[in-house]
Amino acid sequence: MKDVDVIVPVYNAYEYTEECIKSILKNTDLTRHTLVLINDKSPDGKILPMLQKYKEENSNLKIVVLDNEENMGFVRTVNKGMKYSENDVILLNSDTEVTKNWIEKIQKCAYSNEYIATVTPLTNNGTICSVPNFGVDNELPNNMTLEEYAEMIEKSSVSRYPELTTGNGFCMFIKRAVIEELGLFDDETFGKGYGEENDFCYRALDHGYINVLCDNTFIYHKGTQSFKKENMTASRAALIDEHMQLLRKKHPIYVQKTDNFIANNPIRDIQEDVNLNIILYNKKRILYLVNEWEENMEMTGGTSLHIKDIIFSNKKNGIASFVLAPDKNDLSRFKLYLYTDNYSKEIANYKTDINQYGQITYTNNTYKKMLENIFDSFKIDILHVHHFLFQTFDAIDIAKERNIYSIITLHDLYMMCPSINMVYIDKYCEYDNKKDCAKCLKARYGVNSNILNNWQRTCLNVLKQFDKIIVPSENTKKLYNNIYKDLKIKVVEHGVDVIKTNKKQEKQNKKTFDIAFVGAMAIHKGSNILKNLINKNNNTDIKIHLFGKANEKALMKSRANYINHGPYKRGELPQLLIDNNIDLVCIFATWPETYSYTLTECYMAQIPVLTFNIGAVGDRVKKDGLGWVIDLNTDISKILEKIQEISKNREEYEKVEKNFKNYKFKTIEEMQKYYEDLYEEIEVKEINRVANIYMFMDFRSKAKELEFDQYQAQYGHVIHRYETIRKTNMWGILKKIKRKMKGE
Repeated sequence: MKDVDVIVPVYNAYEYTEECIKSILKNTDLTRHTLVLINDKSPDGKILPMLQKYKEENSNLKIVVLDNEENMGFVRTVNKGMKYSENDVILLNSDTEVTKNWIEKIQKCAYSNEYIATVTPLTNNGTICSVPNFGVDNELPNNMTLEEYAEMIEKSSVSRYPELTTGNGFCMFIKRAVIEELGLFDDETFGKGYGEENDFCYRALDHGYINVLCDNTFIYHKGTQSFKKENMTASRAALIDEHMQLLRKKHPIYVQKTDNFIANNPIRDIQEDVNLNIILYNKKRILYLVNEWEENMEMTGGTSLHIKDIIFSNKKNGIASFVLAPDKNDLSRFKLYLYTDNYSKEIANYKTDINQYGQITYTNNTYKKMLENIFDSFKIDILHVHHFLFQTFDAIDIAKERNIYSIITLHDLYMMCPSINMVYIDKYCEYDNKKDCAKCLKARYGVNSNILNNWQRTCLNVLKQFDKIIVPSENTKKLYNNIYKDLKIKVVEHGVDVIKTNKKQEKQNKKTFDIAFVGAMAIHKGSNILKNLINKNNNTDIKIHLFGKANEKALMKSRANYINHGPYKRGELPQLLIDNNIDLVCIFATWPETYSYTLTECYMAQIPVLTFNIGAVGDRVKKDGLGWVIDLNTDISKILEKIQEISKNREEYEKVEKNFKNYKFKTIEEMQKYYEDLYEEIEVKEINRVANIYMFMDFRSKAKELEFDQYQAQYGHVIHRYETIRKTNMWGILKKIKRKMKGE
């Protein structure tokens, strides 16, 4: 490569200039290249001695100091430097700091195409060359040094060298051949500064050259304070406006192209790349797979609420959390969310061809490619699966291929049976001797075979590949170990925020015993039991309430002995139960729930619970002594009798109530501490690896092509038929008639 002369006009700004020179000495081979420092008659008498000091202290290096006898202004001083030089030049402001290998990278960019005239690197403060935000003054990221920032930009860049309409004078490389062809800057027109580099770049365009952005190089630019709007004098503002008008008059087409460039921002990908890498820098990255996800989080399942609590902790601990979940309105579409300390956003929306032929799918090519792209683009460190429903088992294979630590939390019984909760008709199938798995699976998924043995064999092989298996209760661990005997399973109970309530001191003049069903009432949650209990209850002293969503018409309308209060938001239930004088909560899930946030919220209201002797709910109520358990096969009459018995036995009821004083909730902080420690102890590869956002964006564009191809496959015949009709004579006649009717 040719030698380069770095021309730095200097006018006052002692500290900035010294920092600029130090950065050049540190990052530039001045045995080859030449540093030309030009003092433009700075009023600050310390400037010239400082420049000469650096020249004398580095006598073995190629440093030239020129001193203007009178103040020439920025443009004429730059021209003086370009006249002095016989080489390619880099015009560099004195309020910049250069970075490692800057000249080598800029030169490589410049000579990647013989028609390149000027090259401008990325900066924090350089209008159209600014990152991470376009066209504004950006501060340096507070999570890395300038050197680290520049290195990150270099590593993440694909060096595509996009064309610019104009370079920027804070740091602009110009080929000597172009200077000789075009001449110097127009110091007659733009002598006082602003617009001179634009004019030069536009003239280069006239001569068939191009100006490009060196997108793998970052130069820090502090920015001249006098040019900031808030500090700008009226005369300076008028000068800028005058020079802008001159540019518009002299180069109307190119100025318009620059306006279009600013409006359309064709280098958005570069800014997105830098921004995401700033966000992810020095952070562990965890990918969570889940079967549902709502940004709102007020009305959603316990699995999503649990992940939200973990993510909140991750944010505080510098961990980047990626969440991949199917779109509830289109299960073949997946949304990817990113959550970090100051960033919460959906960052991708993928279209696949999964879930088109049923929900029992072990592998899928389009889904697998999507997942591989996420792993490789964002350099995922940990895989944490919370559900495989609507997704495939490809995730664990991808993680193992990349030596990525993997965790799975089993929130239900899906990995034992694809029915998820193992409810046959309306009851836990292990309690039903007449169960028919083939019939059940056909009704749920349309399969014509009893695939349960194959499912469990496959799930066992999948589970064995995970580094850690977590369940929220001992009961869940026992259920899984009954089928998969050798699996090592860790019990980590969910933590909660304890909700403060305003407890009523006493229930005055209360004539009824009020019982409540809580949560979304589906069959596996006990909707049939609630419905039958309402119909069976002829006792006016017992009033039944529902707090939650009713999925059947029979439960949607209130009646004499039944009140439907409707859905509630997370955290509202304890106070709702207290305000409505509830005496007993009935939790009659017909499957072994693995935890139950609802039960915990009932505990917060200090209201006893009646439940089945099954799952984590039954275990917890027995262990805690905060209610009563009955057999799952108890019929409606017996359930009603038990409720009446509880209502009449005040001594036993008060004994249960007293047990609430000794109950200790597991807090969110305690649960979060477990995951903090777990994630912390997991060793990962180099923590500050850059994300390959270009691979990610390329996949997104291909995903859009796939989506269009699928659309064409579905509707292509309609489009073809429409286009054929448009070409007929009849279509032309109809168009003429239509125009006449409109009076055209």
